[in-house]
Amino acid sequence: MWPAFAVAAVTIVAIVLAVFVLPGGDAKPRTLKVEGRLGAAPVAEFPIPYPEGKQKVRTTIRGSGQVVKPGQPVLLNLTVFSGETGEILSPDSRPQLIQASATTDDLTREMAPLVIGRTEGSRVVVSRPAKRSGKDTMEIAVLDILPTAIIGEKLDPPGAPAKIAIENSLPQLVSRVDKSPDSPYLGVLVKGEGNQISSTDKVVVQYGVWNWSDKKQTAYTWQNGPQLVDIAKTFPGVRELVADQTLGSRLLLVIPADQASGTDTLIVVMDLLAQPDQARARQKEARK
Repeated sequence: MWPAFAVAAVTIVAIVLAVFVLPGGDAKPRTLKVEGRLGAAPVAEFPIPYPEGKQKVRTTIRGSGQVVKPGQPVLLNLTVFSGETGEILSPDSRPQLIQASATTDDLTREMAPLVIGRTEGSRVVVSRPAKRSGKDTMEIAVLDILPTAIIGEKLDPPGAPAKIAIENSLPQLVSRVDKSPDSPYLGVLVKGEGNQISSTDKVVVQYGVWNWSDKKQTAYTWQNGPQLVDIAKTFPGVRELVADQTLGSRLLLVIPADQASGTDTLIVVMDLLAQPDQARARQKEARK
């Protein structure tokens, strides 16, 4: 059963989802169809009740990111639907945004094979038999394997005081100018197409931090996986620069000491990966 997908030792947060379920009658669809941008609200159409049968796994979006290897950090968006009613079966009727390692201990034996060996940026749709309240039924799961590092067209931000290069698919500081800037600098290295965030949001990110004075790296989350960050609790310079940027972006931030830790100017590369949302998922039914 999909409840076996309850994930141990991971961070789970809610995101908003819209579901479109067509009822019976002439409008009743004959097949399962899921649309929508990866990580955004998918639109699912399927016959209700969903026909009983064996488990079927479909890859409806094939990502261009790295191949998920056993044990590596992953970021997943999972939503489970009842094949009998179309309702969302995820806890509190909310989809799950899951931070975990690609192991059976974290993801369970049912989920891990759906993730390991696939590329980040992929969507997997699964229909499978289940038992609910002693009754045989079908369930449908939509599993988005979200990128743990931003991929996209690299931009060349004007006037950048630091140069960032991609080494082994990850951002690294290459060089900087001699004089540190007197005010915060924002450069967009990759422009995302997701929602705009605010200075009070919580966002799942990856980031690297380097001291300006000696170019020493002081933090680098790509080694351990994405982090859920409360933007309101970050340095003032970070809050100011990140506000109004869009999910899916990779940013270059240079923060003067007086707006950072107070001891040194900081060079920061930040990937804005995903954003939790406390709104409940909605179901919308078409009129006959």
